[in-house]
Amino acid sequence: MINKIKQTVLQQNVILLFLFLLIFFGITKGNLFLNSRNLQNIARQISFDIPLGMALTSVLIVGGIDLSIGSVMSMAAALTIRFQTHGTYLAVIVALLFGICIGVINGLLVTKGKVVPFIATLGSMTLVKGIMLTYTKQRSFAGIDEDFTFWGDGSLFKIIPTPFIIVFFVALILHIILKYTSFGRDIYAIGGNSEAAFNAGINVDKNKIIAYTISGFLAALSGVLLASRLNSSSTQIGLDSVNWAIASAIIGGARMSGGRGSIFGTLLGVASLGMLNNGMNLVGIQTYYQIGIRALILLTVVISDAISETRVQKTLQLQSYGNRI
Repeated sequence: MINKIKQTVLQQNVILLFLFLLIFFGITKGNLFLNSRNLQNIARQISFDIPLGMALTSVLIVGGIDLSIGSVMSMAAALTIRFQTHGTYLAVIVALLFGICIGVINGLLVTKGKVVPFIATLGSMTLVKGIMLTYTKQRSFAGIDEDFTFWGDGSLFKIIPTPFIIVFFVALILHIILKYTSFGRDIYAIGGNSEAAFNAGINVDKNKIIAYTISGFLAALSGVLLASRLNSSSTQIGLDSVNWAIASAIIGGARMSGGRGSIFGTLLGVASLGMLNNGMNLVGIQTYYQIGIRALILLTVVISDAISETRVQKTLQLQSYGNRI
């Protein structure tokens, strides 16, 4: 019953924001905003942000955070492009394995090393960024496989962007894992109360490492898709990715203290921010105003969610008190 109430609260916030933005920009810029080409453009743009939002959601649920996703994304893009001389598929595998390795390292630092997640992933972020700058010599590189661009820049039947199909399929798998497997139940329990989860026989360290591994893989996947879209790599890739991913995950219902979040909510969070950016560009709002508006919306959603959470807890406490009487 408690979980259902919380889930309703979470979904209402992000769904209301999504519908509000859709209706608002549909009315103000309907001829430009709602045409098929622009909607395809939004879908393609958010395709590279969805994996990052899901990455943060995975670690936020377990009570952690991953600041390294932007650096991993950038390094994965560089590996994908530069390893194309050895074959595109090998390049993609190398990039994804790199993300997995960084995720495992982050998990080990947090669990076995007992390093605070913020510090552990801040360190790995700096390390990966240094490796990337050394590896690329701070230069951009162009790909040599033109067919590879289909995965980031192509469309199915000239309607649905290929990267959106890929990330939607990955999101569906992750949703099933989190909702219907013991691993999913365990990480929610760990995020809610790590000590209680441990006492219940849950392998806390193992599940945290898996959560960080998933985060590293998803960050690398985003880098691969973006490299495919651009058919190039750049040291500028991923600079603002962490802020974007945290915002989309929190707007989607995840919380910094852990124990809550959903893939469905994160998808709506990313889509909402994508529509917001696109709509503000169509309206002609200046960039510095856009930053403030995004921050204001994020604060509003977080405060609203905190108020709703407090009300739910008070209701449950009163019910529990009444039952004792």
